[in-house]
Amino acid sequence: MQLRNPGIFARVVIGMAQAVFVTAFNISYAVSPKFSHRFVGYLEEEAVHTYSMCLKAIDEGKLPLWANMKAPSEAVDYYGLDPKTAMVRDVILSIRADEAVHRSVNHHFSDIPQFYEISNDKVQISNGSFRIEDIEDSKMLTDGQAAEQELD
Repeated sequence: MQLRNPGIFARVVIGMAQAVFVTAFNISYAVSPKFSHRFVGYLEEEAVHTYSMCLKAIDEGKLPLWANMKAPSEAVDYYGLDPKTAMVRDVILSIRADEAVHRSVNHHFSDIPQFYEISNDKVQISNGSFRIEDIEDSKMLTDGQAAEQELD
């Protein structure tokens, strides 16, 4: 909003769209949290793809303005980028990484069985993946192993 400073009409339309989406999503989440997390996971997958295509366009010279544009100060502060060297491409890389994490987290939450008692597990997020430690067994499981165990 600060970069483009839209007029009052655009702000009202954006606010109304957000209100409709938040209401619909809250209803969706109340009915089926698994569906809602899966839906958001797929949205995040599309975001990762979109940012990847944007990076490709920058690298191929199709977006010359962005290729030579310094990163906005808000993005530099938020992502902890170097204020002297950060470019828009660096911001897009950071955003894509954020979206990839959100994608994985939402798909993970969608994979949890509906009536699973999570208080029996210790969930850890690492650089590699999610790990679930069964407190009773003290056995560490990766997200893939937990899904396989769930199927057994």
